[in-house]
Amino acid sequence: MRTFIIILLVLAVLIGGAVLYLSATTPKSAEQVRFPLSSSNRALLAHVPDTAEWFALIPSASMLHRTLLANPVTRDAVLQWTHEHELPRPWMLGGADIAVWKTGKTTSYAVRLDAFRALLVRVWLLLASNADARWEGSTLIMHDVVPHPRKVDLEPLLRLMNGLPPGEVLAVQRETARGAFPPIARPAVTSLKIAANEIFLVSRAATNEIREEREIRAQFPRSAMLSASFATPPRILGDLNRLVGARIDSLAGNGGSIALYSVDTGTFIPRPRGVIVLPADAHARAELEGIRDAVELVGETRDLGDRLLVSFDRTSMSTYLKDVFEPASWPATRWALRLDPQPLVPVLRKAGDNPGLRFATPRIHRAARDLRRWIDALGNADVVEAADSVAGGVEELRVRVASK
Repeated sequence: MRTFIIILLVLAVLIGGAVLYLSATTPKSAEQVRFPLSSSNRALLAHVPDTAEWFALIPSASMLHRTLLANPVTRDAVLQWTHEHELPRPWMLGGADIAVWKTGKTTSYAVRLDAFRALLVRVWLLLASNADARWEGSTLIMHDVVPHPRKVDLEPLLRLMNGLPPGEVLAVQRETARGAFPPIARPAVTSLKIAANEIFLVSRAATNEIREEREIRAQFPRSAMLSASFATPPRILGDLNRLVGARIDSLAGNGGSIALYSVDTGTFIPRPRGVIVLPADAHARAELEGIRDAVELVGETRDLGDRLLVSFDRTSMSTYLKDVFEPASWPATRWALRLDPQPLVPVLRKAGDNPGLRFATPRIHRAARDLRRWIDALGNADVVEAADSVAGGVEELRVRVASK
């Protein structure tokens, strides 16, 4: 009996020591990726093969997991991800850093562990996991058991990363990536900062575009499901011409903004209901005069002195004039956007599946489908705001996703 009690005491001391060690070495807040990247971050990303379509760096993965579960926008997505992908439990990871990458249909991981946690994970792999895994020292490589001779070249990406704000995640979309986000050129680098009720993303990509610096300081109508301001008319306005029966792209040749309040999806080709806002310059006045009669058959126009308002329905103008306006969080040189996901997501689902829209206005159909892909999971978000700018050969996109 005495021997048995001694064994129990030794086991209790060992378990208590292990618990104390795990508690003491688990960070109380998530570490951030800072730019330029540290040598340890580069060493972890050195495991990413050149065949990866995208990859991400996540320091303090267990703390990030806790933050994602606390955020109502990301909670369902992270629960689904952890259900579908086999990984060590968060308590096993502690302050471990993770590199994630995708090649084809396979998602792989490199997990850098301290010696004690590496021992725990080895036991977990033996007893409770069937995951394909190999070890490179104390770094666990999962679902990528065949070493690749060529690793991803970080050097051109590092130049894009310099200037990014610190974040809990660094994500990189390579040239072969087909994701809808971010809607800029590839390769693109993104820093994500995540809090319990907000997600802030900054994405950057190289561009050859030379743009005159004309700053947009947007004012967003609060009750619009989508509002956007732009320096030059996007190509999608060419398709909008067919929906409203007027040359909107020519009318907005010097920039402007659009406030979308609703979309009639009960027709063969959905009809938008909203207001187009134009600078009251000579070009816009001349273009509007040419289509005024056609517009006023179905809608309204207003001249506010500094702005011209155009609506192709009978209800949106009064709604816009009574609306409350909020300034954009950031200035932009290309475009700025604010949307309310809760009413917009159902409209995008219908528009993305509408055959009439697909054949009559392929750009709008494709834009609705792409936008649906990256906000479809944001049903719990209160507002999404974005601003896109070009300067010094770099395009930068800023996005804020706020929850209630």
